[in-house]
Amino acid sequence: MTNTHQTKTQLLDEIAKLRHRITELEASESKREQIEAELNARALQQAVVAELGLLVLAGIDLPTLLAEATVLVAGALRVEYSQVLELLPDRDLLLLRAGIGWQEGLVGNTKVDPQPDSQLGYTLFSSEPVIVKDLQTDNRFKGSSLLHDHAIVSGVSVLIDGEKWPYGVLSIHTSQERIFTKEDINILQAVANVLATAIEHKRTQDALREAHDKLEIRVKERTAELETANEELKNFAYTVSHDLRAPLVNIKGFIGELRFALEDVQSIIDAVMSHLDEEQQQIITTAIQEDIPEAMSFIDSSVTHMDHLVNAILKLSRLGRRELEPELIDMDVVVQKILQTLAHRIEQSQANVIINPLPQVVADQTSMEQIIANILTNAVVYLEPNRPGEIEIKGEQNSTEVIFSIRDNGRGIAKEDMHKVFELFRRAGKQDVPGEGMGLAYVRTLVRRHGGRIWCQSGLGKGTTFTFTISSHLNQGDNHV
Repeated sequence: MTNTHQTKTQLLDEIAKLRHRITELEASESKREQIEAELNARALQQAVVAELGLLVLAGIDLPTLLAEATVLVAGALRVEYSQVLELLPDRDLLLLRAGIGWQEGLVGNTKVDPQPDSQLGYTLFSSEPVIVKDLQTDNRFKGSSLLHDHAIVSGVSVLIDGEKWPYGVLSIHTSQERIFTKEDINILQAVANVLATAIEHKRTQDALREAHDKLEIRVKERTAELETANEELKNFAYTVSHDLRAPLVNIKGFIGELRFALEDVQSIIDAVMSHLDEEQQQIITTAIQEDIPEAMSFIDSSVTHMDHLVNAILKLSRLGRRELEPELIDMDVVVQKILQTLAHRIEQSQANVIINPLPQVVADQTSMEQIIANILTNAVVYLEPNRPGEIEIKGEQNSTEVIFSIRDNGRGIAKEDMHKVFELFRRAGKQDVPGEGMGLAYVRTLVRRHGGRIWCQSGLGKGTTFTFTISSHLNQGDNHV
């Protein structure tokens, strides 16, 4: 009888432990679902920002872009009302430039007084999103007649910033009380950032067009160079890259959390596996040990690769915007400095480097070092190991430009790959040297900023010659290049 009682007690204890483990397993599953929901929110943010970025790159006009932005925001955040209000030139009124949900005839015609004690006026002077849970009870400010006429209760408004003054306000509203999440606010702010950059881009284009009509030939040439730089800026979508950075970091962090959660779940599953039949054990084992780790590894590697590309794009954009400081440069000194950093590689490849007398040039010191370093590094690393390497550096000057060339007898570039040489993320020939395919894109950007050109001549198995020019019209101390 005693043994039976003990056995029954032990069985009840085991059942209690099993129930406790099942509860823990359910809690882990709930945490996983929460993380998945947050990842989905990040993905939604990326999708909205990417959609707007594509519209910007497509050259869509500003009114249509603003209208599309309000539709995308309202749909993504599931709100009844969204609006873009433009701060008019006198900066005393906001014009309802685009919106969805408002009464017919208001968009394009309604003007709102942005008093400091109103939500919209408060937003203009705030660097943070303004969140209203209930407009009727919020004592920070009063709502505009536009909001009251539509019985608005909750809302969020963010600033659409500008270089000199704000463009206006982007806001969303509901007629029912709603608590907006951090993810909701992030999406709204990301859209405002895209709009701000697109608007500034349009303002810049308008200014360049006006200057092109009024200024002399030299100013027109500089304007054309700026327009080329703007086209490059459109190609790699600087703004979208910025807005992708935060989601990438978050995704990488959540992948780490998922791995820790998976380890916790594994110990619990191991304890309950004996209570499952063979088919159930096989399903769980495959999911936990193969499918989920494989999926997380793929996401992790994809995020890392994307982050490298974003960093490369941002670097190229910074090169195009950094102030240059032209000064008289001894190019012999620059070349010797770069060769010292490559001395070990040159010695390993037993290369002979010939330096002809080089002319001095008025240019940005840092830029010239980057240009020479990129081209010389390529010349060294792509030498053929089965024949003595030879690199020759030459320079000459005429009335309009200084010309430099760097020739090597390395592996060369096939004719069908020549179009890839200066393109973003494109690499020619065998991919046995680490890199993102951005070095010569950097070089081209810097050369163009110095009023120059760059090109190459090459034969597969024979070697390559890179030639670039620097304008002779740059003046020392002129940082408006």
